[in-house]
Amino acid sequence: MSAQRKTLIQNFVSLSVVQGLSILFPLITFPYLIRILGIEGFGFFSLVQTFIMYFDLLVSFGFGLTATKRISANILDELMIKRIIVAVYIIKAFLFTISLVIFIACSFTAYLKGHFYLLPLASFYLLGNMLFPDWYFQGIQKMRNITFVTLISKAISLLLIILLVKEKTDIEYAVIALSAGNMIAGIIAMVLMLKNLNKSFVKPDIFFVKELFYESLYVFISIILVPLYSSVNIFILRFFTNSLMVGYYAVAEKILNAVGMLASIINRTFYPYLSQLYIISLELYKKNIQRLLLIIGSVFFVLAAMQFSGATIIIKFLMGKDHGDISYAVTLLKIMSIALPFSPFVSFFFQLMIIQGQKKESAVNIGITGFVNIITASIFTYFWSAMGLAVNLCVMMIMLCLLNRRSFFRKIQLLN
Repeated sequence: MSAQRKTLIQNFVSLSVVQGLSILFPLITFPYLIRILGIEGFGFFSLVQTFIMYFDLLVSFGFGLTATKRISANILDELMIKRIIVAVYIIKAFLFTISLVIFIACSFTAYLKGHFYLLPLASFYLLGNMLFPDWYFQGIQKMRNITFVTLISKAISLLLIILLVKEKTDIEYAVIALSAGNMIAGIIAMVLMLKNLNKSFVKPDIFFVKELFYESLYVFISIILVPLYSSVNIFILRFFTNSLMVGYYAVAEKILNAVGMLASIINRTFYPYLSQLYIISLELYKKNIQRLLLIIGSVFFVLAAMQFSGATIIIKFLMGKDHGDISYAVTLLKIMSIALPFSPFVSFFFQLMIIQGQKKESAVNIGITGFVNIITASIFTYFWSAMGLAVNLCVMMIMLCLLNRRSFFRKIQLLN
């Protein structure tokens, strides 16, 4: 087995463990928190998590793609890698400061009355994100470090939740537990990175920092638009229907997203490798992409067939027997199965476009899809309720996949 193939397999396994922990952790903690905090308390906790999710994307700022690409392209140039690292931390520190100010300002809103301290406590979670150099480990293709640190983070958070959250009023302890685990993980990961480098660092000039900022800005816009219009769809569904329909749709969509996590693992595994090939050999780059397209397409076609045929079993297992008629949720999941073979290629072509310097085009493609989505989601939901929204999800997934595919192959033809 070649050294490169061995590295790819190790990275795939490492990222699979990370994604597995990301799924397992909520399955353990959420039932516990709901039971201890109650519905209202858990609602406050969920609000904080929602804030964290969006500002986590802001502090990350697309560096998982842009900084990873730059590091992998300069894998033998330690001075350039150090310049990239310092530039990334300068930008992330700036974005963290903005997030902290917004967190403090939002703490005094009416909804958080009596719980104004929750968001400042949650800012420590973002501090962990700012410190965590996952983009560095992906760039040098040593993702075992990410697995190691993620495992420690989840274990610390779980232990603190069990030890500290004992009563309904312990919402702040739940936030502290979540934040502490992530902050400690960020510190440990940063220490591991520093051990891997010489002590001296290279100060980047202002033009280099600006260049990296604007390069990542387009990627950030592209990344954040997807969860934004996904949230809009839930709002549209609630506006035209009721909470029951939203519940059925949310269950089916979460199953679809969980299966789709496999695509994220594949993309993150091969992204640094393809970034290097793009510079070294265009022919090898294209050959590897052709192989991956065939493998990913075959795997997700089989997964879609399994999800469609096993929809009833999956829904029964997740919802249990105490939720009455589950046939509507089963139908929604079957409809969404149509989108599954296309879902991995949305992100796959998106990452290839980033490698090929098509950041503006990727943002335009997602912007067009988001704009069309608002119109079609409203129409489909008005006439066909949650089923209409499920159909709309499939249409938008296919549309974005085809747009990204067209942009990718257009650039390949120009390079040829």
